[in-house]
Amino acid sequence: MRREVYTACIALLAGLILAGCGFHLRGQSPLPFASAYIEAPPGSHLASLLIQSLRLDGKQVLDSPQTAEVTIRLERESKAKEILSLSGGGKVREYRLSYRLTLSAYDRSGRPLLAPTELTLTRDFSYDDAQVLAKEAEEAQLLRDMEQEMLRQTLRRLAHAKP
Repeated sequence: MRREVYTACIALLAGLILAGCGFHLRGQSPLPFASAYIEAPPGSHLASLLIQSLRLDGKQVLDSPQTAEVTIRLERESKAKEILSLSGGGKVREYRLSYRLTLSAYDRSGRPLLAPTELTLTRDFSYDDAQVLAKEAEEAQLLRDMEQEMLRQTLRRLAHAKP
């Protein structure tokens, strides 16, 4: 009985200390603009994710760069899959997925807010001919995760883009 009371007091004390020090989850940094124009190659999945994220954040995504506060350029977006290693029999054992993007942002007058920056993500995964369907699903999941990570990196960089 005494041990339970002692444990409860320690837990309560730890909670009070955390609350008193101002601890809170980081959250997302606010974006320093209210409207944006996204310039991206046709069919860019990252562009559609970025548009969705900006709209959820309450930002306007406009169809014209002349009226937008910021023009966000997504250039040279590419995904690649390369063989990383082979078995002794010449079969693939590992692949490397890579995702590259060049990101830049400009204000209404064309001044750079964010200089062209290349973002690169890589993921390695093992491969086994006996588990083709599972490995294809793993590859698809890795690509989705890489798109989400690229979106997070893009938003973090845009949050710190200042004129």
